[in-house]
Amino acid sequence: MEWREFAVKGLGAYDHIISLGEDCRVAQSLRSTFAIKAAYPFDWWLSSLPGLVAFLKDPSLDRLYDPALLEPHMEPGGIGFICNRHYGVQLHHEFPRGEDRLVVPDWADHIGRARERTQYLWDRMFGFLGRGTVLFVRWSSTEERQTLAGRYRGLVEEACRALESIFGASTFQLLLINPAEPVDAPGVFSMTIADPNESRWDGSRGLWARRLIEEGLEFTGKRRTPRAASNAA
Repeated sequence: MEWREFAVKGLGAYDHIISLGEDCRVAQSLRSTFAIKAAYPFDWWLSSLPGLVAFLKDPSLDRLYDPALLEPHMEPGGIGFICNRHYGVQLHHEFPRGEDRLVVPDWADHIGRARERTQYLWDRMFGFLGRGTVLFVRWSSTEERQTLAGRYRGLVEEACRALESIFGASTFQLLLINPAEPVDAPGVFSMTIADPNESRWDGSRGLWARRLIEEGLEFTGKRRTPRAASNAA
């Protein structure tokens, strides 16, 4: 499938830019492009859009870290990541890894600490209520676009309603990158990034930076010292 890159209408400067997945390439690209130093709950999860919606509608950290709902995903040599069956969320960075880069066998002993960290990030996200403009960013892979054809628009609308319920009167907007289908709703914008390195965990950072900046996206919040992208396209 060939992508025609199109322009975003309405984006500008935001005090907070927050990833909603699908995976960690979004947070990584936002950090490297805009020198963002704050981390948020969804940065390093791998979450399908239905899984994200399920969590936003029922954001329970007790269920997210319930030992009965967590299971290791086995890969050659050991545990690749921990999955929450209730939400369908893959937790790739919440549990420690050994020198072999696999999740440690005693991962269950670290559930409490992982939950505390997620609680901290969740509280941080709530900390900006009423304190500036917010843009949430959601990217969809080729697989997700194919899988959710015909369902995507409804799921995005559910996500927006859930975000409105969580953040109350706070004003936010949503940027969809590579959406499966058009979503015509107030405060929802779409753009494409035709990334030849989609299969890489971080994609083409240089390409992402160029496209985001081309469309006029700016970050006005606290920054860290930016680092050069290692695989600029």
